Amino acid sequence: MGCGGGKACACGAAGQVRDGGPGRKEQLPARLATARSGRFQSALPPASEGRRDFARIFFADERKIFLYAPGMPSMRPIQPTPEPSSAHIGDMSEQVVERAVALFQESFQSLLTQALGPAAPCQQEIHRLCDQAITSMTVNIAIDFALNMRLLPMFLQPAFLIVVMSDPLRARAATYGFVAEKPQQISGDRPEAKRTPFCVRLLSPDLLSIASSGEDPCKQWEVEYSAMEIRTSTITQAVETDMPKVKEAVHTSTWDPLLT
Repeated sequence: MGCGGGKACACGAAGQVRDGGPGRKEQLPARLATARSGRFQSALPPASEGRRDFARIFFADERKIFLYAPGMPSMRPIQPTPEPSSAHIGDMSEQVVERAVALFQESFQSLLTQALGPAAPCQQEIHRLCDQAITSMTVNIAIDFALNMRLLPMFLQPAFLIVVMSDPLRARAATYGFVAEKPQQISGDRPEAKRTPFCVRLLSPDLLSIASSGEDPCKQWEVEYSAMEIRTSTITQAVETDMPKVKEAVHTSTWDPLLT
């Protein structure tokens, strides 16, 4: 399903995109058209709320959390099991949240170690990175962005890509989702299939720098955004379309390709 009102939902489905007719390309909403990229200040939710939202996303049917790092040919899903785990969704007890965190750390460490080999960070540093990544995976920031840009207060089919660079180790979380200025720009016959012709990438601060600074990220979170017109029915397809820029950033060891 889509997300509105500041709560995170993990969703996605295939279908045809309504594009307004043959040959017609939808134009970005006016505020985004004049500033396709930029930055804004927001704040993360309290840690307990953020961890519950993360667990809902992590245990959802559709894989919505991915990793890309040096040595990977493509992004890889970070998942609790090879099969969907929707049975966990209704029970967000602290025990379930802790299980989600542990499984996330296990999957993340396995993928990153395979990708980086001997250059992989130690377990303690990986867990520190995981903790910051979990904190960053919230749609609250996306709703703040939508309101700031005078869009509808929703963020459809959110997905998260953790981008890791090595030598030195750096990482940022990219949040992707469909946005709209008017209800008629939204298409899709089911809540989980809702989409628009407009996708936004929200790039977090460097996760390890924040972890090292000792600052409280809940108080201030500077996000760099980029908006694009796109004709896809799922946000995962939109992320895949953006992968050439992600790969360029990782291979050149600079965030510049993701700042436009």
